[in-house]
Amino acid sequence: MSLEIRLSHTLSTSGIYGPGLRYVIWVQGCSLECPGCWNSDLWSEDAGYHTTVHELVSEIIEENGIEGVTILGGEPLEQPDPVLELIIAVKEAGLTVMLYTGYEEEELHGIQLDCLARSDIVIMGRYIASLRDTNLRWRGSSNQKIRMMTDVYEGLEIEERGEVEITVDPHGEVSMAGYPERWLLKLLEGL
Repeated sequence: MSLEIRLSHTLSTSGIYGPGLRYVIWVQGCSLECPGCWNSDLWSEDAGYHTTVHELVSEIIEENGIEGVTILGGEPLEQPDPVLELIIAVKEAGLTVMLYTGYEEEELHGIQLDCLARSDIVIMGRYIASLRDTNLRWRGSSNQKIRMMTDVYEGLEIEERGEVEITVDPHGEVSMAGYPERWLLKLLEGL
């Protein structure tokens, strides 16, 4: 039996949330509530939707050409059991895993540590608004650390640069991923 996971939304293909093209999963719920958090709408455990890990993995595997999965939020490690099931299933399918967490390793235990150990890349640390830096790759503030947990990406050079992805779906809906500068947000609001 597959566990349920609470999600906010997913993006089937992205090139800015880790190496290569990735399936991106935003979990719903975060008790850390970092001041200035970009994803404060993902804090509530009452929002979002539930799906099973099995259903989610089936969707992921249908995506051709992706290198891996990126799990962020919200706070993935506040749902450690389904997140671990997801990580294991994705790895068994031959994909890599990049995991974001606002926690530091010393704050974690048990299954949460298993989630870290089975991921290929982990981004760790709370978002700190006063340390915001839109020129960092894969991070929102300069205190957050990139940890290579396996040798899959050994030797990967991480070029610091801010990235934003704007997508227009077949229905004309515009979505944005990444950490845009304020001028870009204002420009998009005006459209």
